[in-house]
Amino acid sequence: MASEELSPVDLQQSQDHDTLTPIQQLEALHQLLSELAACSDENEIIKTLAKGLPRAISSDVIGIARSSHEHVRIWSNDRSREQEARLRRYLLRRLGHLPADSTRRPIPLRLVPPRHDSHALISTVQPSERDGRPRNGHETPLMISEEEKGLLVVQQNGEEPYTAWERQLIDTVGTVLTLCLKNLDACRRTQDITRRDPLTEVFRTQVFEGALTRELRVGLRYKVPACLLLLGLDYFDVVNDRLGQSAGNHVLKAAADLIRTTVRDLDIVGRCDGDKFAVVLPHTDRRRARVLAERLRECIERHLFVHDTGQVRTTVSIGLAAIPDIAVASTLDWMTIASAALKEAKAQGRNCVAVHIPRPPAVACAMALSLAA
Repeated sequence: MASEELSPVDLQQSQDHDTLTPIQQLEALHQLLSELAACSDENEIIKTLAKGLPRAISSDVIGIARSSHEHVRIWSNDRSREQEARLRRYLLRRLGHLPADSTRRPIPLRLVPPRHDSHALISTVQPSERDGRPRNGHETPLMISEEEKGLLVVQQNGEEPYTAWERQLIDTVGTVLTLCLKNLDACRRTQDITRRDPLTEVFRTQVFEGALTRELRVGLRYKVPACLLLLGLDYFDVVNDRLGQSAGNHVLKAAADLIRTTVRDLDIVGRCDGDKFAVVLPHTDRRRARVLAERLRECIERHLFVHDTGQVRTTVSIGLAAIPDIAVASTLDWMTIASAALKEAKAQGRNCVAVHIPRPPAVACAMALSLAA
């Protein structure tokens, strides 16, 4: 599990926390909670918390971790690396994620019965200062969902522990933080449903075209290479005719899964229409894209598609088009030459990769003039 550090913020305040009255603390807390509720993404939530919480409560180090995420967020006022490292190790242990070089057993977590209509998260082993939790800190659980747990840990420098009033304020922040994260997760799931093809679960055409436009702009401006693969399943109509539409849908979904597991996480996979898929490969030149395309072709060729109505093997033809390319000035151009390459692969006997090779400018100009004549 990696960690992510937040940039320090300017915490110069006109009043010391010792001189703040409870009313002033509540006013600062109310402002923070309002700002948290207005945040539109998780990064914005974390930065708002790191900036606003120290205004209400003495907060020299703040740590947030989620059991499903691959990072721990740590913020500290004085950028103490040692203090941040201790809190990071503690959060890793509390959520059962151990560093690679650690020999300690993770502290198991369990839910205790609700108290006052809320859930608490406790460990069967009480944390100690040796585990990274100081005497002058306070932690509150984040029950984001039935499956996902989280922790918010706030600590201050010095020897004085938080008062009962301050711990209550931190718990209130934790409750609002949990609600914000829940709402964001729900919105993300809803958006994901509308962005993906319901059968294959890869991106719909509109989303894929947006990614294509983004990569083209970067390529045209900074000459950064990128490639587009168009994949067409060979003889897919035969599968539908002989085994039925249900078997055809199974082949499409299984093929989409094979494509997604073969490409990189940063690559964008979409479904064009019918039996065609497309993959955008950012920061990839023609040679490396050709290697990946061959790997995809071999993967589908070797796979046995098994369905209730029977089993079938199929192959895929792939067209490859790369940028920068003098012939590509728009996403339509890019898709057109990739489609031409796919047709070439089909014409060559299917189950192969055809690569569009850009013509030198002089040759391209001569061909255009001859066509115009």
